[in-house]
Amino acid sequence: MLEELLSLCNTIPDTRSRRGRPVEFPLPALFVLLGLKFDTRLSYRDFVAFVGFNPYLSQRLGLDRTPSYSSLHKALKRIDTQLLHRMYELLAKKRPPPENLAMDSSGFSHSTGGEWVLVRFKKTRRRRFHALHNAVDTDTLLVHATRVRNRPGGDPRFMVPLVRRVSKDNLATVYGDKAYISRKNVQFITDLGAYPGIEPKKRLRARSRGHRGYKELIREYRLDPVEWKRVHEYGKRSLVESVFGMMKVRFTGSLGSRRYKEQRRELLFKVILHNIGRLNFLECAGR
Repeated sequence: MLEELLSLCNTIPDTRSRRGRPVEFPLPALFVLLGLKFDTRLSYRDFVAFVGFNPYLSQRLGLDRTPSYSSLHKALKRIDTQLLHRMYELLAKKRPPPENLAMDSSGFSHSTGGEWVLVRFKKTRRRRFHALHNAVDTDTLLVHATRVRNRPGGDPRFMVPLVRRVSKDNLATVYGDKAYISRKNVQFITDLGAYPGIEPKKRLRARSRGHRGYKELIREYRLDPVEWKRVHEYGKRSLVESVFGMMKVRFTGSLGSRRYKEQRRELLFKVILHNIGRLNFLECAGR
């Protein structure tokens, strides 16, 4: 884990200014510490104490002393989200391009500030979630594209942007549940030369309206839904849910950050850590 984070931190550009006081804690070093912090699931204060008792980390990062918890928290705000997107994509490209891609989303809860309301007034507040949309390779379970939204819902409109960010060299099938069925999504996948493995909803009309692939999918599915699932191996779609389960077991299903910008970066960090764990597993398994 540490070696992969050290290799990724080399992609962070040096934004230190030549004027003023020299920077004591470079952003690449703080990026590595943030990755380890989210991997250990410790709070900022506990993680700083953990690093203080392990001088090996400071030596590997070239730090004279352990940064404070506020320095780590401020560094999370400074890291560009586009840079985090490129990092997990770089990790996913270490394996061959995906043949089968599965799409789905899941919610990660975050603090609402309603704990005191529950204690004082005996009233419960509705839990709030951030939605993480993932495009996962069903063979390696690596995340090739992801998107964070501040509320769940609206899955169909994110399918096309996510598929566009994935390599189409060997793409054969794109899986999705009933929430992703739409003329635009089906026709877009068909135009790529892949098969839209999206299960249609009941009582859908097989009208193409300029989207021939949508009409063909509805007719093929209605002939024999059970045979359609067997022939196109629709069961692989559930592997994307396995990825969400792995992430929630490893990092829990809640976010520790308070604001949306930090919560978004925290989720992207967890995607990076998931890809690092999968690469290590595949290497140990000889795949």
